[in-house]
Amino acid sequence: MAKYISGINADNIDTVTHFDLTGSAYHGGSTYSSGALPKWDLRNNSYMIKRCSVDEYGNNLTDAANEELVHLFCKELDVPSAYYRVVDIRYKDDETGKIIESPAVITRIFDGLVHYRDIRRREHIGANMDEYVELSEKFEVQPSLNDLLFIDFITNQSDRHSKNIGLVDNKMSPIYDSGACLFFDILDSELSESYYDKIPNHKTFGKRLDMQLEFALKYVHPGFSFIFDETSISIKFLNALAAVKQHYSIERQQFIKTFVERRIKHVGRLLTETQNN
Repeated sequence: MAKYISGINADNIDTVTHFDLTGSAYHGGSTYSSGALPKWDLRNNSYMIKRCSVDEYGNNLTDAANEELVHLFCKELDVPSAYYRVVDIRYKDDETGKIIESPAVITRIFDGLVHYRDIRRREHIGANMDEYVELSEKFEVQPSLNDLLFIDFITNQSDRHSKNIGLVDNKMSPIYDSGACLFFDILDSELSESYYDKIPNHKTFGKRLDMQLEFALKYVHPGFSFIFDETSISIKFLNALAAVKQHYSIERQQFIKTFVERRIKHVGRLLTETQNN
């Protein structure tokens, strides 16, 4: 049986896999965040633990694993990303008093982040022209903003709202809060080919994810910060997936592999069209 560690310090925070948050120093997390999931700030707000989602029947979903997967894929691409690592937690629910065990992610909090929501309001972005164009013209965000669209499209990100995009010193922040992707809220037994072509709208910029990426590549910036090669990108993603495969069923791993490979090929076609035009 795994041992839950209650003492969190600089020596173990990056290595411990089971955290005990039931002590008096921790609460159910709801007071620390306006978001939907319980969160705990640790070590003077330098780190945060966020519990994974559960469905209406209490099934643990895969957003925690997705956070680490996207982070590792970004590292493979050399694209800046916030640190995420899957852990298990035990905590006391504030409402029921019950001790709950759940998967979670631990992340480091970076300084200087300004949510795009606040920048949009301050700069009145989107009032007179396409929001993506205006953001790209006013701030030093390209090609990093295209990198974000690429990551969101191939992982089918469903929750990239304006607080999940940020700037640091008027440049794109590292990518963060990416767990709501790859059909995290669909149970393994329900995944099928019918999901391959389900593409949500981008929550911040409005267009469907594939259309937003196509628009960005054609009319705003023609590429990414990394060299795009279908084979190389696919290998990098598989490397990231292999590092976290223990968090997914065999069925979900296979679904993710096929799904992302299809999306990478789609991006290859978009780039070819852009270069030919």
